[in-house]
Amino acid sequence: MNSDEILARVSAIVSDALQSGPVVLTRDTKAMQVRGWDSLSHTIILIALEDAFACTLPVDRTLALKNVGDLVDLIADVTSQRR
Repeated sequence: MNSDEILARVSAIVSDALQSGPVVLTRDTKAMQVRGWDSLSHTIILIALEDAFACTLPVDRTLALKNVGDLVDLIADVTSQRR
C-alpha cells in the first residue's frame, strides 16, 4: 500500500472517529487544525488506525508525530515490517 492510499484510509478513519463529515487531510495537516481532534479523539483515532491496518503503533513513535504525514509514514513503516 502506498502513502496516498494510506492517507486516504487515514482521512476516512479520522472522519468516522470525529463524526464530523468528510475531513480533508494532507501530509502537512496537524491535529490541532482539525475541528474536534483533541486528546480523547486522538486516542480513539489511533486505536481505530491500529484496527484498520492490523498493526500496533509504538507509543514512543506516536508521541513524536508532528503531522499527518508522519502518521502515514509510521503506518507504512509498521505495516511493511509485517511482511
